[in-house]
Amino acid sequence: PMGFYSPATLVEDAKRHGVEVHPIDINKSQWDCTLFPMESEKAPSPVDDAKRCLYGVRMGLRYVKGLGVLERERIEATKRPLPNLATFVRQARLNKKALHALAEAGAFECFGLNRRDAIWQVRSLSRFAQDSLPLEPASSQISFASLASEDEVIWDYRSSHHSTRGHPMRGLRDALHSRGIPEAGRVHGCAHGDELEYVGMVICRQRPGTASGVTFFTLEDETGFVNVVVWKQVFDRHAALAKTAALLGVTGEIQRADGVIHLIAKSLWAPDVSLAEQTHRSRDFH
Repeated sequence: PMGFYSPATLVEDAKRHGVEVHPIDINKSQWDCTLFPMESEKAPSPVDDAKRCLYGVRMGLRYVKGLGVLERERIEATKRPLPNLATFVRQARLNKKALHALAEAGAFECFGLNRRDAIWQVRSLSRFAQDSLPLEPASSQISFASLASEDEVIWDYRSSHHSTRGHPMRGLRDALHSRGIPEAGRVHGCAHGDELEYVGMVICRQRPGTASGVTFFTLEDETGFVNVVVWKQVFDRHAALAKTAALLGVTGEIQRADGVIHLIAKSLWAPDVSLAEQTHRSRDFH
């Protein structure tokens, strides 16, 4: 079921299957996610055409933390597309907190503003948001450096719990490779009985009542998923880590059966690399 997975996981899986997912944009995003037709520069072959995605996805404003019904109504009442941030502020009449949330999420990049510039302008423009007169930014605006690509992903997760620009694990990949730790794509190429270490984001924990205490973890990185089986004695030995870790290291053995691959955990551990704070939350079902 779709509700089983977080928006971040669905976004990443869609991208891995060739779907273009575009970020939140105050001029183009509706409250809910929307589809837009894809344009192809060349005619695909019959084989390619069968796999080609006809539509991309534009993320919706509902994912911006801090926006609610009132903000939705006011944004939808504006005459979009709008030419600049000042016009949006005047028409939408949002409070400073909501404007800051949109700026942090990158929703104002359509106005040629990086996030830091947008946050700076919001601070001054929000003071006049209730005025009926047109607002104009100050003639001498301070310009800030754009965020690095890894920082953009961190800001995305902090402001909307997902990112269309990248995966938090990508920034850790060089460090993990230097320790001989593979990504999910390589794990799926391992043979039955292979022993290895793997590190991934915990996106789901499940302990069915009929599983005799076995817990099933789904770990994710920028290349895909790894399903991990944790026996009760292993879980109990590492209980605090198993229950709370957002980023988890597993030492285990590959099991292949009927085309399905699992990593049978022998031990769990905390990696000596870490995700940025507030980038991820798992979904746990018991």
